[in-house]
Amino acid sequence: MISPDILEVFARQYGVAAAHQVTAVGMSRSMLYRARRTGVFDDVLPGVVRIASTPLSYRGRAMATQLFTGPDGLLSGWSGGRLAGLRGMPTQTIHVTVADEFRRDAPPWIDIHRTTWWDADSWSIDAFVVASPMRILFGLAQAFNQHRFERAAEDAWHLGLITPTSAADYLARHRCRGKDGVSKIERWLDRCDGQERPAQSNLERSLLEEFERIGLQRPVRQHPLVLPSGELIHLDIAWPAIRLAVEPGASWFHGGDLRQRRDQGRDRACAELGWLIIRFDETMRDDLHAAAVQVARVHARRTADHRTPPSPSPPKFS
Repeated sequence: MISPDILEVFARQYGVAAAHQVTAVGMSRSMLYRARRTGVFDDVLPGVVRIASTPLSYRGRAMATQLFTGPDGLLSGWSGGRLAGLRGMPTQTIHVTVADEFRRDAPPWIDIHRTTWWDADSWSIDAFVVASPMRILFGLAQAFNQHRFERAAEDAWHLGLITPTSAADYLARHRCRGKDGVSKIERWLDRCDGQERPAQSNLERSLLEEFERIGLQRPVRQHPLVLPSGELIHLDIAWPAIRLAVEPGASWFHGGDLRQRRDQGRDRACAELGWLIIRFDETMRDDLHAAAVQVARVHARRTADHRTPPSPSPPKFS
C-alpha cells in the first residue's frame, strides 16, 4: 500500500518521482526495491520512477528529465518553449541544458545539450525549472531553420517573454557573437528594426514571407497611425511612403457584424488620411502567392502615382 504522502509526491510531479524523494517521505529502500520488482513502480530513468498504472505524459517525461539531471539541468530549447506556451514545439524529445561536467548517459528521448557557456538563470513554470526566455531562444536558434526560428521568436515576443531590445541587450551583454544560432537571432533583429509590436497572427507572418519570396519592398510592421478622431492604431503591414497597408484578419465567422463594422469604420478613417487598406481573411491561405502578387501590383501602382506631380487640390466641402 502506497501512503498518501508518497502519492502526493507523484501527483504534484505528473506521475514521476526521484527515488530519494519517496524514501524521504517514509518508503524504505527495501520497500522501494520490492515495489519496482513487483511492478508497482516502473523505472523511467536512473533514479526516477513512476507509478506503473499512471501513463507517462509529455509533462511526466519533462519532469523525469528534470529530476534526472538534478540541480544543474534546465529544461530549454523546444521543451522550455513548449512549457512557456510557444506553439509548434516538438514533443518527441525533451531538450535539457546542463553544464559541460554532466556525464550521465540518457535515453534517445532526451536531448542533452552540454555547454561550457553555463548560465543558471532560470524561472519556474508550474513545477518545472526552465531556462530563461533568452536561453530558450538561443536553443531554438541552434535547432531550427531561420523560418521556424522566427515564428518561435515572434510567439515569444507576443507572449511578452522577450522583445527585440532585450534580445539585442542579451547578445551584447554575454558577448555571444560567435555562438551557434546567433546569426539567426541577428537576422530576426534586423527584420524587427523599427517595429514596435510583434506580428499578431501566423497568417500575417505567412504573408510577409510570401512578400519576401516575390521580392516586394520590405514593409513596416505594426506601423502606428493616429486617426482623425485621435485614436492610435497599428497597421499590421504598411508602406508609409505610399500610404498603403495590408491587414490580414479574421473572416465574418470569427468576428461577426461588430468586428466587420469596426474594421470598415477604421478603414474609412484611414482613407481620410489618404491610406488604402487591403484586407484579407483566412481564405488567403488557399493561395498566398496570388494574394502577394495582387498586393505587389497595387504597390507598384501606388508608387507610380506618388511619383506623379499632384493635381490641383479639389474644392473643400462645407
